[in-house]
Amino acid sequence: MRSLSPEAIAALGQPAVALVQLILMRFPGGDVALNTSNWTLQWAGVSYVGANGLGQIGAIEDAPGEVRGLQFSLSGVSAALVSLALDDAAEWQGVPIEIRTAILNADYQVVDAPLEWTGTGDTMSLQEDGETAEVTATAESSAVDLLRGHPLTTSHADQQTVSPGDRAFEYVNSQSDQPVVWPAREWFQR
Repeated sequence: MRSLSPEAIAALGQPAVALVQLILMRFPGGDVALNTSNWTLQWAGVSYVGANGLGQIGAIEDAPGEVRGLQFSLSGVSAALVSLALDDAAEWQGVPIEIRTAILNADYQVVDAPLEWTGTGDTMSLQEDGETAEVTATAESSAVDLLRGHPLTTSHADQQTVSPGDRAFEYVNSQSDQPVVWPAREWFQR
């Protein structure tokens, strides 16, 4: 369990608490850092630019045994920038993404920003009406990796790839499906 700093606890104790989501996307050509407010915020040496209400993030919903992704949308995109979104759609696939909930003090400075969600970019789509467009991008949660199986088995060959020279699983195949015979009760009562 993560504990909050005394400054964050004091900020949460105020009558009106300002919370802002920080979104960091680590593209190969450089990071894109946005926030859900109207002004630029600083956190951990990164400047998060305000999206001014143009962007929207889908709700982060977790359920036991189910991993859900997120949907990001940016509306009001000019027709001139649509080609930029279409050309770079392939770059979105696999981009690491972090979402933090920033706790702001009375001076609107970030005092703490716990990590809420991590994942990678998945698909991008575009809807346009001739003058403006809406770019929608989906992202897959990093928790989906927990549901994928592990490719290694308990065999001698796989053990050699992990730890060459280790003979711990050398006889596993020859011993599988062999009956185990225990002595009769009389043998123990001598």
